[in-house]
Amino acid sequence: MKRRKLALQTKGKNDIYHKVGIIRISKEENEYFFEIGSDVTSDVAEAVAMMMRKIDWNDPVWDLEINDFIIENTAPEKSLFWLSGGYNEWRTLENYNKPWCDCYLDFQEEFGYLIINIIKRTKTLGGIKDNFIKHLNLPILYDFAISKNMIK
Repeated sequence: MKRRKLALQTKGKNDIYHKVGIIRISKEENEYFFEIGSDVTSDVAEAVAMMMRKIDWNDPVWDLEINDFIIENTAPEKSLFWLSGGYNEWRTLENYNKPWCDCYLDFQEEFGYLIINIIKRTKTLGGIKDNFIKHLNLPILYDFAISKNMIK
C-alpha cells in the first residue's frame, strides 16, 4: 500500500503509468516517453523489449493500451538489440563473435518489417510482448545469428 501511495505522490501530470524506481510512462500529445530504470526511450518497440527483462509478466503495465503514437520513432534495431541479448550479451560477446555494430544491419534487414508490423497491429504493450515472444524469441534470433556466422 505504501508503494502505491508513494507512486501517486510522485506521479507527473503527463504520466500514464508509474512504478517508483522501475518504470515511468508518460504521454505528451502523440508521443510516449518510457523511463525504464536508467534508460529513456520514445520507441514503443524498444521500450517493450527492455521491459520484458525488468517487469514481471503479470504486471498491469502489460494491459496498457498504446495508440496514436508516432510510428517514425520506431527503429527496429533498438528493440532487436534488447531481444537478442542487450548490454549483457553484446558487451561481453559471450555467445556472439562480432559486436552489435557489425551485426545490427543483418538483424534489421531480416526482422525490421516484422517489428513494424507487430507494433502497427497490436493495441497493448502485452500484445507487443506476446508477439515478440512468438515471432522474435531468443532461439529464433540465435538461429538467424548462427546462419550468419555471428555465434561462436
